[in-house]
Amino acid sequence: MKSSIRIVSISSVMAAMMCVSAAAQRSSGGSSSSAPTSGGRTPAPSVQPSIPSPGTNFPNPSTQRQILYISGAVVMQDGTPPPEPVAIERVCGGAAHKEGYTDSKGRYQIQLGQNFEMQDVSESSNVSSGLGGINNGSGFGNPAGMGMGGVNPRDLIGCEVRAMLPGFQSSTAMIRVEGAFGEIRMDTITLQRLGGGEGTTISLTTMQAPNNARKAYEKAQKDVTKNNLKDAEKELTKAVQEYPKFAAAWALLGMIHQDNKQIDQASNDYQQAINADPQYAKPYFGLAMIAANQQNWKETVRLSNQVNRLAPLAYPEAYFFGGVANYNLGNMDDAERSMRKFISLDSEHRRPVAALYLGDILARKQDFAGAAEQAKAYLALAPNAPNSQSVREKLKQLEQLSASPAKQ
Repeated sequence: MKSSIRIVSISSVMAAMMCVSAAAQRSSGGSSSSAPTSGGRTPAPSVQPSIPSPGTNFPNPSTQRQILYISGAVVMQDGTPPPEPVAIERVCGGAAHKEGYTDSKGRYQIQLGQNFEMQDVSESSNVSSGLGGINNGSGFGNPAGMGMGGVNPRDLIGCEVRAMLPGFQSSTAMIRVEGAFGEIRMDTITLQRLGGGEGTTISLTTMQAPNNARKAYEKAQKDVTKNNLKDAEKELTKAVQEYPKFAAAWALLGMIHQDNKQIDQASNDYQQAINADPQYAKPYFGLAMIAANQQNWKETVRLSNQVNRLAPLAYPEAYFFGGVANYNLGNMDDAERSMRKFISLDSEHRRPVAALYLGDILARKQDFAGAAEQAKAYLALAPNAPNSQSVREKLKQLEQLSASPAKQ
């Protein structure tokens, strides 16, 4: 069976880069998704995984808007600042929006609601058309009510701020608007490293970069949050010219070129990052996304496995891409392991479609009861998806098959 998977550019990094908007439709150019049968066994019904974008649902603002800044610091577990700038994300009612980045000393002062959101490759989480396909559209957007001359303080009630760095778990800081006059001081945020892996999610070359190169890199990250990608590209070019072994700068340059669909340049950028720091996981994930987009399934498996060896908990989507690739290669045992691992790590349920993949895998193995459970899980997460009715129909078939002995 052949199906298409289209990868989100780094829609909406600044992920991963590793990081999820779309309507779903199955590719028309492949063969049937039904598994071949042998010995007269009952063929498994196949469900087409597809899901609309969860989107970012911020409250609609009223006319009472204010210019508000948040300021604070991010530190590592030992109290030192992060070795490179990290993203600051605001979370309101389960919806997250990237607001900006720290400086080289781990400090930040950010005007709320002003930044566009370019998703890091490590954060790619939009689901789109096709069998597990991923949105190929631009990821730059402005959530409702954001970036319109301030924010309504009432919309910040219950909101928190956290730091985003692949491979690390962040504490959170509550946004307290009471008595705020223009600036809200936040509690210090702490990053704790997640265990395991042979590699790193922070390149050691960042700490070795000369000041001019690091300043250009920091400026590029700020330009990205403001959607000034041309300026960001110029700054990153300066950074790598100043310090050719600047792996993080090469990786960010690769994200920008990937978003601009300059795939050859992006691939070269990621490879330059790997050459500079072979233990740095982020560029491998970028290359894995490109391979999946090109339906190069064997290369997708190789690169996803490399990401998971280097940083097994930092880039959950590597398991998803590896699972999709193995699914298309017919390696159902490997596909099942990857999808189960991804689902266990996808705590925010960014890809409900993974349940459909796993259900189809189980159905091909004649585990109709397990497949039915995955269909139920999908419907619980995406009850109003465009394909929900067809999934419900397949669920009935799976339940009937699971209640009857398999035909020999």
